[in-house]
Amino acid sequence: MPFVRPWSSKFIPYACLFLSGWTSLTYELIWIKQLRLVFGGTLYAISAVLCAFMTGLALGAWGISRYLQRPGRENINLVRLYGKLEAAIGLYALAFPFLLQGLTAVYPHLVDPVSGSDITRHGTEFILSTLLMLPATFMMGATLPVIGSWSIGTRSANIFSNLSFLYALNTFGAVAGVLYTQFFATLFLGIQGTNQSAVALNGLVFFLCWFWQPGKEVEEPVSKRKKETPLIEEAVPSRGLGLLLLIVFGYSGLVALASQILWTRVLVFPLGSSLYSFAIILATFLFGIALGSGIAEKLLGQSRWVTKFLAVELAIGLFCLLMFPVFDTLTEWTLKADQLFYSLENTPGRTLMVRSLAAFVFMILPTVGFGLIYPLANHIHFNLFGSVTGTLGNSYAVNTTGGILGTALTPFLLVPLWGIQKTLFILYSVLIVLALAAWAWHRGNRLKQWAVSLALSAGMIIGSYAAFTPSTVARQLGKHNLARVEINTSPEHLKLLDYKEGNFSTLSVVEDKRSGARTLYVDGFSTATVSRSVGGSAYMQAMGFVPMMLHPDPKRALVMCFGTGNTLGTVARFPGVTVDGVEIDRNVLSLAHWFAPWNHDVIRRDNVDVMVQDARGFIRWTDRMYDVITLEPMSPVQAGVNNLYSKEFYEQSRRRLNPGGLMMQWLPLHLVGPTDAWSIVKTFQSVFPHTSVWNSYLTRIVLLVGSNEPHVLDKFRFEQQMRNGEVRRMAEEIGIYNFLDFMDFYLADGQSLVPLLDHAPVITDDRPVLEHSPATLVPPLKRDTDETFLNLLQFRMGRFPPVRGISQDEVYFFQRNYEMRTAQRISIFSQRYQGPGAKAFAGKQYRAGLEQVQIFLDSHQGPFIRLSDSGWQ
Repeated sequence: MPFVRPWSSKFIPYACLFLSGWTSLTYELIWIKQLRLVFGGTLYAISAVLCAFMTGLALGAWGISRYLQRPGRENINLVRLYGKLEAAIGLYALAFPFLLQGLTAVYPHLVDPVSGSDITRHGTEFILSTLLMLPATFMMGATLPVIGSWSIGTRSANIFSNLSFLYALNTFGAVAGVLYTQFFATLFLGIQGTNQSAVALNGLVFFLCWFWQPGKEVEEPVSKRKKETPLIEEAVPSRGLGLLLLIVFGYSGLVALASQILWTRVLVFPLGSSLYSFAIILATFLFGIALGSGIAEKLLGQSRWVTKFLAVELAIGLFCLLMFPVFDTLTEWTLKADQLFYSLENTPGRTLMVRSLAAFVFMILPTVGFGLIYPLANHIHFNLFGSVTGTLGNSYAVNTTGGILGTALTPFLLVPLWGIQKTLFILYSVLIVLALAAWAWHRGNRLKQWAVSLALSAGMIIGSYAAFTPSTVARQLGKHNLARVEINTSPEHLKLLDYKEGNFSTLSVVEDKRSGARTLYVDGFSTATVSRSVGGSAYMQAMGFVPMMLHPDPKRALVMCFGTGNTLGTVARFPGVTVDGVEIDRNVLSLAHWFAPWNHDVIRRDNVDVMVQDARGFIRWTDRMYDVITLEPMSPVQAGVNNLYSKEFYEQSRRRLNPGGLMMQWLPLHLVGPTDAWSIVKTFQSVFPHTSVWNSYLTRIVLLVGSNEPHVLDKFRFEQQMRNGEVRRMAEEIGIYNFLDFMDFYLADGQSLVPLLDHAPVITDDRPVLEHSPATLVPPLKRDTDETFLNLLQFRMGRFPPVRGISQDEVYFFQRNYEMRTAQRISIFSQRYQGPGAKAFAGKQYRAGLEQVQIFLDSHQGPFIRLSDSGWQ
């Protein structure tokens, strides 16, 4: 008579399994963040860390199954063993920050992180990541087989139903871990606080498991009993077929992880590249798998396991091939997403809801399929491995090994060879062929069935390929490519000059047929636009021109983040300078020739050395010293870019400056919220003793300059440099014809801004506040951007830049004209918002208008100007 444990006695172990999935994803996400700061954020480094993490999971599942199958292990208290594993994971996680410090110290002694061989460097990163994380990930991989063995016992007929529930529960915990970590914990607790909170959950699991009492077994109701025969209505698979089915299961793991990577590459276009978008994509992917596993028994029943397993694999492949027409509508959907995102009625909740819905609709059906497969495959493979424990451990290891191959092969081999759409096509086609081959074998291994299966596969694949993936080099926006069209821009006015689906990102160069302006898009984000008009890309040239002109004698410069190459091209044209360039994506460099009229074909210059490296990793590990460092990363609120705005990054950059050296940082006010802007300024000032703020042409971009010594505007040096024809042409390209024009770029001394910075948080590696900016969900309004700029501009009133080389006779001239230009700048905002002095400014009475603005400031409460204040409309 069969006996089972009552539900009440299972609740605690099952709850612990949910928490185990939660903590595992938390550790994965924050450990990858921390290792990026050591190895850099290149695709190779990230993939090495991910593969190392999954390698531990696979080894843990395989190793625990071997351990539990040894003679004498039958009477082990599996729940207590599970608790011990969780406790050990927590203790190791507690020690992780200290172990990471040790790895950081060892890493540069094993390989040259800057100029060493790529193969050697990334191989070393994989080995070190594996060694660092293996103890914890090994135990993580062991947890599901242990609790599964406890729950199923020796009742092999229960593998499908029990594992369906257990795998779903564990994966739902992983969903909770993603949402908790990315939406809450790293924002309010920081990286270390998040790690410690996960340790606390591990401790809770240990406590619950250690003091858990199994309860008395009761007789199982007849209605719920399952037959002990592992397969019903089907013959037990032969060993050969069992191995083929295992290969199909492993390959489906490869397809699942490859699909996650490639779907993410597609979904960043409508969803954006923020931390929240990536969290939504990952959580939705895991949710679909959890849901599929959870409904497997109800949906698939208790019979014909092999047929249903292969039918689900076929359904995944067929459905994903049928999704291909969606790619040609992606540009349209991206435009709709942009219209919603930039709508005045938009809210953070609405953005999250729409992005979640988009990810759900795109991924839910295939991910449910991946979830259905897992318990099915484990039940089928019982006959191959001969025991419940062996089945759970080995099946998990095989599927995870497939995931490792998918993670490694997709970005490094498949996408560079075939691009995103063709890679997806080939992956699903091979899945269909394997499933049909296994089906033919299962049906009797007759030659006719093999021939029919292969013919069906070939016909379907060839037809689909012809229908859905014609030439991907077509020069039409959105047709067989993922090129971006800006909101309120007609595609008829645009020309796609180039398009690349690289291993790191999707790139396109688009030209406006009317103006000739060219834009570089990286994963759908408008990285930079250049044009023939004066000031069309002035801020990029200014980022090179200003620090090079400020420094008394720059000999070596570093430009991080290549983009269109304009900043690097400006720096390299100064006489007597050697320039290092750093760009994370090799394919960005391959598009530089489209911007040669603006960057002056900088890659070919003899005094320029461009390296493919992560800027954060480079600045941490290089021993080179520089007179000027300048950088223009992606949007500060995009995922991972916080690493180039943190206090630790600025400290590392400051150590790379020669005496008298300068650093310039890009601050795009139109891409960040007001608090973000003040945080960036405050963080920059917390590292550099002397700072200043610059701007050109009232653009929404300001430039921060930091140094260890005071920096001044030297009129003599300016005039000396302007005698050089190349330098003069550069200056005129951005509207600088004389020293007064150069002075006009200066906004304020950093110290004068201190009253605005009191409540702004400092950005650190541990507290990546920019990734959680409200601007990732609702873009700042033009009014917000204007208000931030106006608050900077107020500190230019009544002040004069630190200058050298001006005679006493010239002081009055420069002061009066600088004051007039200040008034002209402020007049724009005063008239736009009907503020103080608006009428005087409208009548060109700039000094009278400036006096009225000063009266407003003198009577104003607090350091901030609010456009909602009395006196502004």
